[in-house]
Amino acid sequence: MTAHPDYNIILVNLDGLRQDKVELCPNLNSLKEKGIYFSNMISASPYTLTAHHSIITGLYPSQHGIDSYYHMFRFKKDVVTLPELLKNEGYFTRCDCHLESLMTKKGFDEHNNFDENTVDYNTRHKQIIKELSKHKKFFLFLQCSKLHTHLVSEVLSVKDKITDDEYHQNVSINENKFESHLKEFDGIIGNLITILDELQLSDKTIIIFTADHGTSFGEKLGERAYGTFVYDYTTRVFCLLYIPNNSPKIIHSQCNSIDIFPTVMEIAGISLDERCNNILGKSLFRLSDGTENNDRESFVETGGLDGPWPSPKKHNVFCVRNNGKKLIYNDTPGTWEFYDLIKDPKETQNIYDESLEEVSIMKNRLLHYFDVLGIKTKLTK
Repeated sequence: MTAHPDYNIILVNLDGLRQDKVELCPNLNSLKEKGIYFSNMISASPYTLTAHHSIITGLYPSQHGIDSYYHMFRFKKDVVTLPELLKNEGYFTRCDCHLESLMTKKGFDEHNNFDENTVDYNTRHKQIIKELSKHKKFFLFLQCSKLHTHLVSEVLSVKDKITDDEYHQNVSINENKFESHLKEFDGIIGNLITILDELQLSDKTIIIFTADHGTSFGEKLGERAYGTFVYDYTTRVFCLLYIPNNSPKIIHSQCNSIDIFPTVMEIAGISLDERCNNILGKSLFRLSDGTENNDRESFVETGGLDGPWPSPKKHNVFCVRNNGKKLIYNDTPGTWEFYDLIKDPKETQNIYDESLEEVSIMKNRLLHYFDVLGIKTKLTK
C-alpha cells in the first residue's frame, strides 16, 4: 500500500452497529462499493470504553489498563496512542465523543464531548470539519452514538417494565425496533460525505468506518445490550477503509480491531518504533494486497455490569476465535463453551468436549493470551 502522509484521516466509530445490519445502511453500502471492506473484524472487547482505547492504541484492554467498566481512569501513562504519533507528524488531532471518559486525551489537540440526547450530528460534524479544514492536515476521531441513545431509552431504561425473560422472548420485535433507527443513523454517514464534498476535502481525506461492538436483540438470556458475553452478535464487527481513487475490495478473512492502529500508521507513513513492540495487531493492508490470505486469530475479553455473573471491576469472560471455531471461558462460574461457527453461526449448540483435539489446542491458545497479557484467572492461579 502506498502511504498517504498528506491526507486527512477521519476514524468513525458507528457505535453499536451490528455487522449483519450494514447492508441495511444505503450510504454505508455505497461506500463499500468504493472502499476496502473487512466483513469479519473482531472487537477486542464488546463495550465502548475498552473498545475505543484498544482501537486507539492497538492493544488489548489488559495491556492499556482500561480492563473493566470501573477502570475507566486507569489508562497507563506509558501507552503510546494513535493521535500522539500522528500529532508528532504534523497532524492536528481532534476527538469528539459523547463522554469524556470514553477516550483518552493523550495526543489530542482538542478533546470535545456532546450530549447524545440533544446533539444534532449533522450540524456538529459540519462545524467540526469546517474548523479542521483550516489546518494543513488533520486526524479526527468521531463517535456516532445514535443507536446507543435509542438503546438506552428503549431497552436499558425500561428494565422495571420489561424483564430479561420478556426481552429474550421477543428477539424479532427487538430486532425490528433496532432496524427502525438505521435510516436516521445512516443519514449521519451520508451527511459526513456531503460535508467533505462541499468543503472540497473528499480527494484528500481517508475515512475509516468501524464499530466498537454490536448490539444484542436478546438472543442470549442475560444480555440485553452488550458487554456481558462474547458471542458474535456483539463481538463481530467490521471495518471500511475509504481511500480516494483506490480499488474497492471485500475481505472476508478474520481480522481484529487492534489491527486499525498499525493500518493508520501505514497510511500516514509512520514506522512503529520500540515503544510499540507490544502491539499484537497487524496492518489490514496485508490482507487486502494478498500478502496474507488466512484468518487472523482473535482474542476477546469482557466483564459486564449486569447479567448472570456481573464483574465490573475485572474481566471474567474470554474467548479465542479462529478458523470458524470459538472457545469461550467464563471465569466466574468456571464454565466452557465451544462453537462451530460455520455450522452454527448463531452459537446455539455448545459442543464443548475437553477430549476434542481442537478444544485442547484452543485452550492452549487462550492460556497463551492470559500469559502474554498478564491476565489472572482461576486457570492461572
